Amino acid sequence: MMGKKLNIIVLISVLFLLLTSCGSSSTQAERDIEARFSLIDNLINENLLNVAKIELDSIHILHPRALDARRKARVLQDTVVVRENLRNLAFLDSLLPIRQHQADSIGRNFRFEKDERFQTVGNFVYRQLTIEQNFTRNYLRAFVDENADFLLVSHFTGSNRNNHTSVRASVGELFATTDTIPLSSPFNHAFTEGGTTWETITFRNETAGNLPAFIAQYPNERIRIELTGGRGAVYFLTEMDRRALAETYNFWVALRDVRMLEREIERANAVIEHIRTRN
Repeated sequence: MMGKKLNIIVLISVLFLLLTSCGSSSTQAERDIEARFSLIDNLINENLLNVAKIELDSIHILHPRALDARRKARVLQDTVVVRENLRNLAFLDSLLPIRQHQADSIGRNFRFEKDERFQTVGNFVYRQLTIEQNFTRNYLRAFVDENADFLLVSHFTGSNRNNHTSVRASVGELFATTDTIPLSSPFNHAFTEGGTTWETITFRNETAGNLPAFIAQYPNERIRIELTGGRGAVYFLTEMDRRALAETYNFWVALRDVRMLEREIERANAVIEHIRTRN
């Protein structure tokens, strides 16, 4: 009989310890959550938003069963995202007029061309360039379309096919190259008429490699152009070609930045509107 009473006492003691332990653990969790939210409030007020996001994530990780705390964390997460995008908007709105002014200033040297019968996208072409003067020579031409895409076109003309697939520009020991456009590509085009062959390769954006930036860096130097991948041909850019290529590259960089900033502003406004509508 005495043994049964002892067992009951031991059992009651174990249960008491378990309940006390759970209560203590629960209290500790609540204290941790409270401390974290206090820290998060301070971080948000100090605009330390990336750190605040890390602390908010920790609540979900460390206290997966604290549903009320996790709901509050999600609300604060929205607050952080809105603040981030408002901060980004302030920066983007201040930078856009500067880049737009630069694009407009350079753009005065370009004319806009678009044949509505054949083109859905028009092009900005350096004003002083006239294609009619280039039918019988090898040259590089560049233009920017209204979507802010950069296009570099290599022209070759001769009595025989050259079959070049890339272009190399050099100044002394320094050089830059385009990507390789295979003969099978629609961007590598050739035709022969009256015993004369014309070849054109169009390099679009990244496929132009670092060659446009290289030419823009040395607009006053004698730049040697080598057509590679085929029979080979060498010539030097004229002063006009150097100036046109450099100006076109600079215009593209400015216009590309404008388009990028406009997209980022649109995206930030959409995120803010989505969160505010949802809440």
